[in-house]
Amino acid sequence: MKRIFALMLACMVMGTGLYAQKKYSDHYYKRTAQFEQERPINSSDIVMLGDSLTEGGDWDTLFKEWLPTGISVVNRGIVGDDAPGIYDRLHQILPGNPKKIFLLVGVNDISHQITSDSVLVDIEKVVHEITEKCPNTTLYIQSLLPYNFDKCKYKTMNQQDKTHIIRKVNKGLRKMARKYDLKFIYLYDRLTGPGSLHLDPQFTSDGLHINQAAYKIWANA
Repeated sequence: MKRIFALMLACMVMGTGLYAQKKYSDHYYKRTAQFEQERPINSSDIVMLGDSLTEGGDWDTLFKEWLPTGISVVNRGIVGDDAPGIYDRLHQILPGNPKKIFLLVGVNDISHQITSDSVLVDIEKVVHEITEKCPNTTLYIQSLLPYNFDKCKYKTMNQQDKTHIIRKVNKGLRKMARKYDLKFIYLYDRLTGPGSLHLDPQFTSDGLHINQAAYKIWANA
């Protein structure tokens, strides 16, 4: 009986471990493992922190003409990431007390079919942790980008136009920036089509992700 009970307990522990490993996507764990192999973030670094939109940016090139000597841009974007995922990997960033952090997160949270208030609560946990642990780091909250409902290829975003939710989150992010006395970068209107609330078709092929022309506008902002 003791042996059977021990075997059952071992199976439960192994099962729990497997579940924990799958909390996020395989790409998430691949990227965080990659970050562990890179040099630690330091106080001279600028960190671009977010999801696929951040991961897709060639930030060293985009910021090259503005970067002072000795300052590096570190890409800490992960495809598919959301606010809880970012919160769970802040331990890879905050001990280095980076010079600046540019945070953009929320669209994947919206795709999980949760309310704008819930999205903002999760984002605020990230903001609070950064400001609490790194008071000397300049944190920038960036607005969510628009998306193009008509061109969107992702089922979680194309079954219903979520533009109104994105705009609600952006209003909340602006208030959050004021609450924490942080800089707010409003990117949304820079990428919409003329007379539209949607992402300009010239900037996207799948309705959500952006091309290099849009990244240049983002970097200029």
